[in-house]
Amino acid sequence: MSDKTIQNTTVGTVQPGALTAIARKEDFLQHLQDFLDTHKTEKWCVAAIDVEHFRLYNELYGTEQGNTLLNTLASHLLDYQKTSGCPVGYWGNDDFFLCLPDDRVQQQDIVITLQTCVSPNHQDVTFFLALGLCPVSEHPEADAATLCNYAQIAVMNPDHSGSGIHRFAPAMLDSLKAQQQLLSELEHALDNHEFTFFLQPKCNSMTRAIVGMEALVRWNHPTRGCVQPSEFMPLLESTGLISRLDQYIWEAVCQTLQKWQASDSNLVPVSVNVSVVDIVNLDVPQIFSDLVEKYQLEPKLLLAEITETMLAENSSVVENAIQGLYRKGFSVMMDDFGSGYSSLNMLKDTNVDAIKLDMKLIDMNQQNHSKGVQIVESVINMAHRLNLPIIAEGVETPEQVSMLQAADCLYTQGYYFFKPMPIENAEKLLAQPNNADYWDIRRDLMRRDHRTAAEDPDSEKTALALQAYQIFTDNLLEVSLLNLVTGTYRVIKRDARLPGADLAKEEDFTTFCDRLVNEKVVHPDDAEMFQEQVDLPLLQDTLFHSQQPEFYRFRKQIANQFVWITMEVLPCRGCCAQNPWATVLMREDAQANQLSEELDFSYSHDTLTGLANRSKYESDLRELQYSDYDSMVCTYIDVVGLHEVNDHLGHRSGDNLLCTIANAARKFFVSSRIYRVGGDEFVVLTPNLPPYDVWTASDRMRVFLREKDCEISVGIQNTNNLRKLEAAVNKAEQAMQQDKLAYYGRNGQERQLKGLNEKLERTLTQKRDAEHFLRVLAPKYRSVYVVNLQEDSARPIIIPDFFQKILDTSGGSFRAVITAYRDQYVVPESHDAFNGVLDYSFVRSKVLSGEIVEVHYTRTDGAPYTLKITPYSSSGSHIHETIWIFADDTATLTPPPTQIKKQS
Repeated sequence: MSDKTIQNTTVGTVQPGALTAIARKEDFLQHLQDFLDTHKTEKWCVAAIDVEHFRLYNELYGTEQGNTLLNTLASHLLDYQKTSGCPVGYWGNDDFFLCLPDDRVQQQDIVITLQTCVSPNHQDVTFFLALGLCPVSEHPEADAATLCNYAQIAVMNPDHSGSGIHRFAPAMLDSLKAQQQLLSELEHALDNHEFTFFLQPKCNSMTRAIVGMEALVRWNHPTRGCVQPSEFMPLLESTGLISRLDQYIWEAVCQTLQKWQASDSNLVPVSVNVSVVDIVNLDVPQIFSDLVEKYQLEPKLLLAEITETMLAENSSVVENAIQGLYRKGFSVMMDDFGSGYSSLNMLKDTNVDAIKLDMKLIDMNQQNHSKGVQIVESVINMAHRLNLPIIAEGVETPEQVSMLQAADCLYTQGYYFFKPMPIENAEKLLAQPNNADYWDIRRDLMRRDHRTAAEDPDSEKTALALQAYQIFTDNLLEVSLLNLVTGTYRVIKRDARLPGADLAKEEDFTTFCDRLVNEKVVHPDDAEMFQEQVDLPLLQDTLFHSQQPEFYRFRKQIANQFVWITMEVLPCRGCCAQNPWATVLMREDAQANQLSEELDFSYSHDTLTGLANRSKYESDLRELQYSDYDSMVCTYIDVVGLHEVNDHLGHRSGDNLLCTIANAARKFFVSSRIYRVGGDEFVVLTPNLPPYDVWTASDRMRVFLREKDCEISVGIQNTNNLRKLEAAVNKAEQAMQQDKLAYYGRNGQERQLKGLNEKLERTLTQKRDAEHFLRVLAPKYRSVYVVNLQEDSARPIIIPDFFQKILDTSGGSFRAVITAYRDQYVVPESHDAFNGVLDYSFVRSKVLSGEIVEVHYTRTDGAPYTLKITPYSSSGSHIHETIWIFADDTATLTPPPTQIKKQS
């Protein structure tokens, strides 16, 4: 039979009553068996036809229109049977069968022809027809019924080829059996309430205040433990069971919200997912309304999340549901915006309260970063113009946070801030003071300058100090206060990953430790040792007499794994029976490296723009002198008018201007090193390119910024001698100054702009910042320096006044600083202990071998001190740099008395 015969026989006039004329199951199976027995020498396939989502077709257009569709398909199949002689049949619902040659071209022609019956032009939703094939020659022992069964299995297991034709493979049968077993377990799980939900916070990335949470379903399998949604959600959706699960989760969320409301807990809205199956099969607006009425909640506490794909594929159906939710007082968020469709016209026709930026949009690499940033900025700018709050999903890195903040997307959801967590841990998170009064995301959007009561409006902590403090607290699993006499134990901060949420309540220390052992949070093999170490009378006796911190190590369960934990008990100053307080710190040992790397990144990057900062620039200048580059073009950029913008429009507008400049630099200097070296100054280092190319890039950048009402001054200098790189940068800066004067001359302006050349890291060394840093973070750390042993130079992090005076007279040599410090402030009896650290070779050998150099000495004022020298970083990028920490042995991390009083 030719291709032309197949095409001609499948197209004909629709026959009235064709559905009653076509062979039913038993007759078709007999005809098929007889046909195959007669044509054994030819290659045939048994095919099953399926109209995907036929129930939805009936829901949208009515059963009468659905019956018309079935009759049309039957009519075309009867035409095909009449012309070809091949049997066709109908088994009810939308299940048709036919026999056809094992020829790909002819099979595709039939699919194309029948598809025209399924999707006429007037439909606003597209439905697809699929063909499942079972080649007869590959199953010589199978009868007609078995061949039809295999064809049905094939049509239910698409191979994602996009052709609509799916051939049966034995593996499909195994998959179907496993799927059926999983379906049975899922039905049992629904009956036995094995499903629960975790909560993932949505937060303001500037303040870390929680603005909402999303409920994410989890399956507590009796033998497999916590099963991820990706393993069972597709099956629930394909069988329609998803609606039953969704209704259960919706009600469970409302029960949790009612519990929070009844206990006067901080409230934030919780969003739940609504699927297209829910919208087709349920009256979602009425169900939501009944739930909030039942649990006495305000509708704005329950948000619906509907995916962009649902809106694009089923716009009219979903839009009706959205309007119904609005009429009941609920808000709707568009989830996964940018995941595949991103129809801007759809935003015009669909009313949503907020959009969630799909994680794929912010997942960039070095090749697509420039283009990706522009796309994200465009989407965010569009959302702001539409007055739509926008939340970025899947935020996992500090670079992504900086990029989103620079683009003015303040709201985020992702692992960088919070992972999905059990309800109990979410409750503890919401109980923290800085999460009060942030429960209305639209109000929070309009009040971005709002500060919580927990913040000090007069605080002079720098951005770097805040980030360092945040990293410090993030890498502690627990901070608590312990009364060594009464055993009172007060948790100040506990990591959400720690199990046993009920352990966070105030209780005595002994009971707390016993519960850690009894609930096997502490490894059973370490239990006896742990209980000996935390014996309260022994701790009391030790700390009262030694006045020194006690360190203990044990294995603790975190996220179903046992890891090594260090517990440090720090006595307060003058710890005794009358002042018996101690601070208990718990940290994961593996977090030490993470802390070092995060501090390393924070120290080298600007917190506003995400560019490398002045510290990184100065470090790179030293390293590039010895690089293999043949030449370097230095570009110096200054922002014109930033001072006026800050004065007249506010610092937020000034910050946005700086971020615009930074993003433009990334756009036009893709392969260069870009630094923000001052308040409004940027340096770009471009290796191995002709100066003309850099001039062209800077001119294009200038034109691009002028379209955004931004103006820059630029100076460029090329050098072939990288040992004089700093001099080339200085010449580029001088050229930039000439360019700035020429700009003011051209524009007739006489006023002289004074650039904001404050260096972000320099403020950390100022006295007021250092003292505040010491009070908040670590009172016992009196001085901290990063010392380069190769260059005998130092970079102060925490520095008191008297040490600054020594630095000013040392000529840049840190060895000279230490010698002067020893002679002026260390008692003679401790001089020998100090002399060892003057030998840098000895210090380097100890530090590189993984040891910590520790010197105990007494100052001339009688205070006992310890000097510790550690590696600066474990990455190897700072092999010559070390950290020198001068610590007061009598100090402690105990909070001030006002804080203790507040917690009692």
